[in-house]
Amino acid sequence: MCGIAGIVLRQGMSPAPDVLAALTRALAYRGPDGAGHDAAGNIALAHTRLAIIDLVTGDQPIHAGPAAIVVNGEIYNYRELRDVNQLRCATLSDSEPPLHLWRRDGIAFAETLRGMYAIAVKDRATRQVVLARDPFGIKPLYVAEIPNGIAFASEPQALIAAGLVAPKVRVEARAELLQLQFTTGQATIFEGIDRVLPGETLVIADGAITARQRRAA
Repeated sequence: MCGIAGIVLRQGMSPAPDVLAALTRALAYRGPDGAGHDAAGNIALAHTRLAIIDLVTGDQPIHAGPAAIVVNGEIYNYRELRDVNQLRCATLSDSEPPLHLWRRDGIAFAETLRGMYAIAVKDRATRQVVLARDPFGIKPLYVAEIPNGIAFASEPQALIAAGLVAPKVRVEARAELLQLQFTTGQATIFEGIDRVLPGETLVIADGAITARQRRAA
């Protein structure tokens, strides 16, 4: 279990370092083996790592050209993806092949992934961040509209702890949560925080979600 988070603001704005630090602290228990950041311009990524595969060179974010990736999960077919697509990987991490597939295939990059994952890719060349979640929804990922942009994280509590979203309960979801011990659909129990749906890929640019597509399980 790792943690990922990030902020994408409008062009000309920069995420505050203390907010990025607060996101990382809130997710630290998910990744006790290390933490990494990639912050430049209007986009920032954060990762907290539980090291399982590639203990030596697998720290994240992983970079390739103008792009960087952070991943929570496991890509089961990463060796196959690397070999069949003749990907030139700098690490032995299962998280690196999706980065190269993004650079080649764009928003369709997750279609050949098998595993459980929540992924964020930052691309300086296209000025985009793309989020993807596995088709079975095993690994969580949440997004929120914030002033001048979009924030995302592995857990709602990280967005709240960083002061990006107020901890306000959606009254209409309260009964569902008490009955089922979880809420269904895109909306969460908290106002302003939504799930990335299972199998969904989102594109974020200039502080707004600009495209969505969903892959069936």
